[in-house]
Amino acid sequence: MEKLWKYIENQFVTATRNSFKKALKLSNYHDAALLKAKNSDPVFVPLYDRYHPLHLKYVSSFSAWQSAGGGREGETLNVKQLLDAALLKLDDWDVDIQVVYKKTTPRYKAIFNNGRKPFNEGGLDSRINAFNTLSVNIGIDPALAAVKALIDTTYTALDNARDEQEGAKGDTVVSSGKVNTDRIAIMNMQYRNLGWVMDNMFDNLETIAAALFDQETLRTKQQKEFNGTLAPLENKAVCTRTLLADDGLHLKVDGDGAVAFYLGTQVNATDSTAVIIAANDDQKIVAAAFGITDYGTHRFLTAVNQSNLVSTHYLVELIG
Repeated sequence: MEKLWKYIENQFVTATRNSFKKALKLSNYHDAALLKAKNSDPVFVPLYDRYHPLHLKYVSSFSAWQSAGGGREGETLNVKQLLDAALLKLDDWDVDIQVVYKKTTPRYKAIFNNGRKPFNEGGLDSRINAFNTLSVNIGIDPALAAVKALIDTTYTALDNARDEQEGAKGDTVVSSGKVNTDRIAIMNMQYRNLGWVMDNMFDNLETIAAALFDQETLRTKQQKEFNGTLAPLENKAVCTRTLLADDGLHLKVDGDGAVAFYLGTQVNATDSTAVIIAANDDQKIVAAAFGITDYGTHRFLTAVNQSNLVSTHYLVELIG
């Protein structure tokens, strides 16, 4: 069988074949961009009028798919965030245990019989179970009763979150068929709209295509980590990304000035709720923390140094 000629291969469909969420990001952007375009130039009205109903249909079927179990992506993020938080707590518990049993003692080595390896390596279930093993190894030791109680609470939360994640896989086959059909419909329409732009606006193709289509999200591989140094009170663009409310971000400041992060509607914009990370601190958040509703237009992550005296440094990791 001959391979499909690459110039007629619909890369919108191809790029989203394994990700309904990616299709939603692409659609949020394109729908918002067409709305803005048609309000300034009526030539875009027919494109918006034929695309917007398909977009609404996909949003509806995507939501139904999530409710039916497709939302396991969100549950997975929740488990990962809980596990990351538990690993930070583990550092504190280790210190508390060493107050009672020094690191060189047989008792300490029996509690952490494989060191930190079980917590950091292997599958998700085995890493979660490592906390239960730690509790079992402590046993009924009265000197560590308080630490054990904290470990037990954390393990229970992790185990419950994992159960919810697994349960969320339930009824996805039928619903995924519907959302997949609607995914193909909106991705086909984006492809057709691109063809219209190529035909009617060829002389300004690069600019128009960049405005109407989310090329960053469309690309298979995207940069996930960003860092920069901010002068006192400096406002700096971090990256441009189309996010959804449950997309995770790890924000870290390893400098002496706090940093306010925003998800704005243009480069260097601060028109969202600020997420402030203190000096020498870090947080894992989801995009909903920026307090926005239109993820098609709020795409520009901005960092602003809150100190008027010292420079500072930030790191950003996009999760999932």
